[in-house]
Amino acid sequence: MTVFLTHSCFAQDGDLKIQELNDRQKFSKIYIHFDRDNYAPGDTVWFKAYLVQAGNSKEAAKNFYFEIYTADGHMQKRVTAPVYESTASGSVILPDTKDLKDLYCRAYTLDFLKEARGSGYIKRIAIAQVDAPKNVLDSNAIFARFLPEGGDWINGLPSLIAFSFTDRNDMPVNVTGVVKCENKVVTDFGTQHDGLGSMTMIPEANKDYIAEWKTADGLSHRTELPQRKPQGVVIHVNDVKDGKKFFIYRTKLVDENSKKLSLIATIDGYLIYDAKIDLSQNEAMNGVIPVKNLPTGIMEIKLLNAARVPVAQRLTFVNNMNYKFDVDTQFIAIDKRKRGLNKIRLSIKDTLRANISVSISDYSWSDRSNRNDDIISSLLLTEDLRGKIINPSYYFSTSSDKVSGELDLIMLTHGWRRYEWPDTVYKRKISSFGDHNYLTIDGKLNSVAKPSKGFSESSINIIIQAADSSSVLVPLKIDKSGSFFKDGLVFYGDAKLYFRTQNKSIQADLYKIPINNGLIDSIQPSNYILKDELPGGPVIGEKLPAIAVEYMLKGNVKTLKEVEIKAKAVTESEKVDETYTAGIFSGGISKNFNVGNDKKAENFVSLFQYLLGKIPGLEISNAISLNPTVEWRNKIPVTFFLNNQKSSAYDIRSIGMSEFDYVKIYDPSMGGIFGAYGGVIAVYTKKGKGYDFDSQDNKYTSLRGYSPVMTFYSPQYATTVNPTNPDYRKTLYWNPNVIFDKKMKEFMIKFYNNDLAKSFKLVIEGLNSNGKLTHIEKIF
Repeated sequence: MTVFLTHSCFAQDGDLKIQELNDRQKFSKIYIHFDRDNYAPGDTVWFKAYLVQAGNSKEAAKNFYFEIYTADGHMQKRVTAPVYESTASGSVILPDTKDLKDLYCRAYTLDFLKEARGSGYIKRIAIAQVDAPKNVLDSNAIFARFLPEGGDWINGLPSLIAFSFTDRNDMPVNVTGVVKCENKVVTDFGTQHDGLGSMTMIPEANKDYIAEWKTADGLSHRTELPQRKPQGVVIHVNDVKDGKKFFIYRTKLVDENSKKLSLIATIDGYLIYDAKIDLSQNEAMNGVIPVKNLPTGIMEIKLLNAARVPVAQRLTFVNNMNYKFDVDTQFIAIDKRKRGLNKIRLSIKDTLRANISVSISDYSWSDRSNRNDDIISSLLLTEDLRGKIINPSYYFSTSSDKVSGELDLIMLTHGWRRYEWPDTVYKRKISSFGDHNYLTIDGKLNSVAKPSKGFSESSINIIIQAADSSSVLVPLKIDKSGSFFKDGLVFYGDAKLYFRTQNKSIQADLYKIPINNGLIDSIQPSNYILKDELPGGPVIGEKLPAIAVEYMLKGNVKTLKEVEIKAKAVTESEKVDETYTAGIFSGGISKNFNVGNDKKAENFVSLFQYLLGKIPGLEISNAISLNPTVEWRNKIPVTFFLNNQKSSAYDIRSIGMSEFDYVKIYDPSMGGIFGAYGGVIAVYTKKGKGYDFDSQDNKYTSLRGYSPVMTFYSPQYATTVNPTNPDYRKTLYWNPNVIFDKKMKEFMIKFYNNDLAKSFKLVIEGLNSNGKLTHIEKIF
């Protein structure tokens, strides 16, 4: 075994820096508490999302997005919700399909979407399978990875090599083996924990190193170790009593930039250590990064050369056990009989405000594999790493040296990466998206609808009537450009907007222009198979900038010296277009269908069946189902508008064929005009020639709010007379918003058992105003 030795000279100017830097990189994280850990087709999924940015819970984003995908990347459901106290909650009903397999939750805010390069938070939703086949180890499909600490393996320098062995399902595989060079054994090795381990070596130049290893079934395998560099710098880090001790080594021959180095350490984007490393006279140096009083989390250590180019990187975990707050649970009454009443008192001693979620479920439905994440392991560990981590909560069960050493193997393998340095400095931004302060009313009287020259500012009053019939009056100004804007709105479901203005010349036009609610469209993945995460990179789904048609055509326009203008008769299609459309929907390059005048139209079950095969490149599936799928070739998405308002395929499918009058289809090259990526389908119904009317025949415009909120059903058997319906509820209690503060220090949970449960599973998760976390899990 190699012993790490250095000269007795230490890094100078090493300072602990806890202050926030102006140019630090911010990191957003999301964790979702689900009411259960597995589901059946048709079940309701209840969730509570916790949002943390740069190690604290001070929310920046106001809008939260939650989506359900199949494993091949097709979105099934979408929920939008407001963010309050760094949390958001909601529910979604899973497809009631017999052969439904595991689904994937994808969640994000706009900030998170930018940082995650379009992927977002990804979590598998386990679907209970009847007689599911068991995984059998296939020794011919073992993935072996050998990963030099710091990134590079360099000839002549002592190096720690971490290794990982997994099967095709990313599950750990235990092996034993040796490393050979010229048919001689150099060192032996074996997995130490969950398919992981490490060994130390000093590689020699011009020699090849081969790992020969065996799995538990005795089959032998050979793997070439990574390629080496002839010269350079390496880093080694281990734990000591006072902090993180680092060792820096260089080869005798290196470029001058590699002799004067900087070592920086960050946690959650905060710079906490910066040291100058001078290797001009020595080939090795060591030092200690103090960790006392630091927050718990992953420390990223980078070694930069004199040109400030990173040459090595290491992740290590700091656990100061300062990340938790306590919630006391007192079981007041436990009755496991059929429909028995149970009571649990929750209390908190701290006066800080805390926001927690509570779920109680029938334990017979629980996933017993014990490999699930929780709020602590997710926000402090797995959200920053790559690949599958088995039972991540185990690493927070104790602070023993054994567990700390096993956690360091996670840092060496799941955190390891060769740097593509330009990509790590600035993450690719989805610049066309703009976040808003909750929902908006954002509109503009455009060149078609706007009055003649000399238009001055006008006042309008907008009555917003929510789906629950509550209403509010919002006064707005229309500026000289014809624009009006209001944010800070929160309502659920589709609201009706009624415009009132003294300027009668714009009254009718206000009902025909598009109104933006401030929420962003989904960026859907394409041609990917989901496992642990959706691949990033918003190439598919990235919004295109809004470009006027005349600029898009500029390169194809020829100027004629003499042009004779003759009157052209207006076609029937143009008359219909003028009747229904306004602004960006008027005219344009599109394929139009006058459905109302097509006698064959009523022979079709749905509009999507009617459109089948009519547009080259437009692919429609499930045309007569309640959830049709419409995409352009190569899975480029389609955005829908109904009577000039943003809509969905589901809403349009619910309209009978006799109600449609006009359809305009724009190919993906035109999507940017509408602020959408991909193609656009604008649909118009006969009622009101493009207007909507309520039951009192008043015009209104629909504006979509956040997804409607369902109330969790909890029966009250004490007041129910002769309950005869069977009770097979899997989730017995769900409350996503239990608030504690200096006035509210106790909360009583009451729930009734179902007809079958013999034991219960209680999960409590949450955060407080200081950003500390809690996770409690009890089986009783």
